[in-house]
Amino acid sequence: MAILSKSDNMEKELKNRLTSAILSSPLVYIPHFHYHLLDGAIKDIIQPLSGYSDVNLSLENVLEFDCGRHSVIDFVTKKTNDDYADISEVTKLLKSFIVGKIDEPSIVLIKNYDEQLLDVEVQSLLSSFASLYEERNLDSLSTIIIMSPNPVSAIPLSLRNFFNVIEILPPNVDEIRDVLEYTLGHNPFIDGREKRIAEDLVRTLQGMQMYEVKQTLRTVFELTNGRLSSKAIREALKEKKKIVKKTGIIEVVDTDISFNDVGGLSRLVEDLEIKSQIYNNLGDAEKFNIPIPKGILIIGMPGCGKSMIAQATANKFGVSLLRLDVSRLMGKYVGESEANLRLALATAEAAHPCVLWIDEIEKAFAGGNNAGGDNDMLVMRMMGHFLTWMQERKTPVYIVATANDVMRPEFMRKGRFDEVYFVNFPEKDERAQILSKKIEKRYPQQNDDCIFDFSALGDCSKIAESMKGEYGGFSGAEIECVLNMVVEEKFTQYLVEKAKSNSQDYTPSKVKITLSDFEKVIARIKPSVMSNQKSKSEDKSDIYRRKTSIERILDMQKTYNFVNAKK
Repeated sequence: MAILSKSDNMEKELKNRLTSAILSSPLVYIPHFHYHLLDGAIKDIIQPLSGYSDVNLSLENVLEFDCGRHSVIDFVTKKTNDDYADISEVTKLLKSFIVGKIDEPSIVLIKNYDEQLLDVEVQSLLSSFASLYEERNLDSLSTIIIMSPNPVSAIPLSLRNFFNVIEILPPNVDEIRDVLEYTLGHNPFIDGREKRIAEDLVRTLQGMQMYEVKQTLRTVFELTNGRLSSKAIREALKEKKKIVKKTGIIEVVDTDISFNDVGGLSRLVEDLEIKSQIYNNLGDAEKFNIPIPKGILIIGMPGCGKSMIAQATANKFGVSLLRLDVSRLMGKYVGESEANLRLALATAEAAHPCVLWIDEIEKAFAGGNNAGGDNDMLVMRMMGHFLTWMQERKTPVYIVATANDVMRPEFMRKGRFDEVYFVNFPEKDERAQILSKKIEKRYPQQNDDCIFDFSALGDCSKIAESMKGEYGGFSGAEIECVLNMVVEEKFTQYLVEKAKSNSQDYTPSKVKITLSDFEKVIARIKPSVMSNQKSKSEDKSDIYRRKTSIERILDMQKTYNFVNAKK
């Protein structure tokens, strides 16, 4: 079967990298829990390694410690090794190995390693082992291999340089196709009826590890009676969401928002329409040497549609929307915040293709007021890792980052994002468009019970004219707030009129919403404090900090002249 040859390719790559690591490194870390795959690779490389003139290595030279069972086990039989019955802790094993009480094993294989990786004594022992190796006080084949489901970020910073990390990469598109064909027992890619669904299913499964792909397909086809259908796609998405949710940092967002729901940001929408064509046809785009789109940064006023753009983008791209909650990145312990960031980005890559929505990104990389302080150093480390990842990643993870305040200059350089957009408060025509879209989506005109008098409202331009603010007008969020208040008040009126009529047939259409209803509500409210505030400070030495976020964003726009999200 073709599936076997593809699996062989993946295993061959692992064997090559593992052989190189054993011959050159004291410590090897494999962030995975496909233990059977690792066992097979070690068994297959032992014999070739024995062909080296100075290598005397056999399966008896592999000492395996299972942290789950707290015991040394026989590598071949997986039974408890009675010769090492007194060893029930990693520390005892490492001490025995390093001081030479255990002379024969050249490879120590540690599985299911978890919180013990943070143990100070373990760190010290591993560091000592690495130092002895570098000082050539150990055989060149003396290697400790740690396999754990924890990401690379779990390795303490003090040890990170000593480890040779071997990533088990997820299968590519061709490999997933072969697994699907093998699972179904036929080739769905030559059947016109099934081809589209099969391709969508393969795309959904991208980013998963091979065992996750196989497990998901078994689950999916158990639920669909072995049939390719739209239900198969939905079930596969559910399984993928489960994998993402395990991080606790990234969440999967379900959205039905489209670009048709977005008002006033026509330039931004048009540009994203083009990006979606590239994103949905990456294979053809490669023929034009078009790189994978990186993403966008949207800087602007609060409540003006930035979050809607993120949701609509995922919808248009036809991929999952992942939201990174920046507040969850910050940890209590040294290195925890950086580890959380690495885990979040690794999860996004594992879930590709996807849109990664980073809301209020400035909160993660704003830094503190004490220049050079601990907080600023943390921010610089996190920002350095994030920007490097942005620059170097090859997987189709499209970033939509939004900011309500100023950003560090490092984010503005070309190449970080495809483009940086500026979103201002909407003008009159844009406010009218936003209100019209919101009304039409919630209260379709063809509904006989519709409570809006569309003939009286017209194109909403008169309402938009009255929604004025200090910096241009009501935000999109404020416009929706006005709409909600108008509807709520009309609902109260409806209940009163219905009670008076004493009729069960009294319908909502009996009380129509007109222009005057909006004018009454708008006359009683003001735009939010954010959109109407101005700096009160006259202290020029501290004016930048004391300026409102709105004023700071406007200053930034003057400096950088970002692309206007409008026409």
